Amino acid sequence: MSRWTLVVFLAVAILLTGCGSAAQPAATSAPPRSAEPFMLALPRLVVNVDKAGNLSFFGLSPATFGMDVRFPQPLLDTLIAADVQHLEIRTASVGLLLFVNGKPMPHIGWDDEALEQAADVAGVMLGQDLSVAKKLLPLLRRLGLDIVVRLPRKEGAAEIPLINPEEAGRLAPKPTEGPATAIVKLDAKIDEQGLPSAFDLTAADLASLNLNLAPLLDQDTLARVKNANLQHLYIRSQPGGLFFYANGRPLPHLVWDSQLLANAVTIYNQLEPGSPYLPLLKEIAPGLDRADIDILLMLPTAAGAPAVPLPQR
Repeated sequence: MSRWTLVVFLAVAILLTGCGSAAQPAATSAPPRSAEPFMLALPRLVVNVDKAGNLSFFGLSPATFGMDVRFPQPLLDTLIAADVQHLEIRTASVGLLLFVNGKPMPHIGWDDEALEQAADVAGVMLGQDLSVAKKLLPLLRRLGLDIVVRLPRKEGAAEIPLINPEEAGRLAPKPTEGPATAIVKLDAKIDEQGLPSAFDLTAADLASLNLNLAPLLDQDTLARVKNANLQHLYIRSQPGGLFFYANGRPLPHLVWDSQLLANAVTIYNQLEPGSPYLPLLKEIAPGLDRADIDILLMLPTAAGAPAVPLPQR
């Protein structure tokens, strides 16, 4: 039996037998733009890592398929010392969910429009044709993937259970109410040389104070931005997360609430207990979901280009 025949056989066997409940994505409000139905829901896949960084799943290792893949040893040692026992990633219709030691973390939220817009913006910034990615990205919302990387346990540490799949599937941010903990309002722009400016202070003004700024965008990127008529980028905090827009159209956003942020600080504390930033994080993280953030970045526009309405603020 050839290597690839074995791979296909194992994949089909996994799909048919199922190891636990399939990570079925939630129903979406609209089918893919091709109007062809598609969904792939797979059971939770647990990848075990030993202390030497060797991987195994279902009793097999990458070497079985002729691949030499190992978990990076320095990172593995750091995670074991911090008592990080498992990492889990789930794809769902609402986003890419992340769990560390069974605790949900801030993660990426999306919908079809946001994923397609992300491909458009990335194509402009990178100067690459991402038309195929634009078609494929929305399919992420219809993939029920659930991958766990289980790490060796720290000596003497009690076992930390995985999150219940049903609980993980119902994860949603729970915004807190109250006055804004911080207010950030900023309008900025990038000029024809790719240099940023704000508060009526130009790069030349700052240079006169011996504060020299490097261009944020090179001339090739600026030319692509103008050609695509990408006129502004916008960042706005809203209940449940930090949202990003290009020309007023949504991009994938950052999902958070006070509990998700607290979970992230807890894990950071385990990883970097002596970090000088830890007191600051502990102070600001609990209320970060109530911060009022509003940042607008204007980009150079080609002569005669139709104006794109600014986002409502």
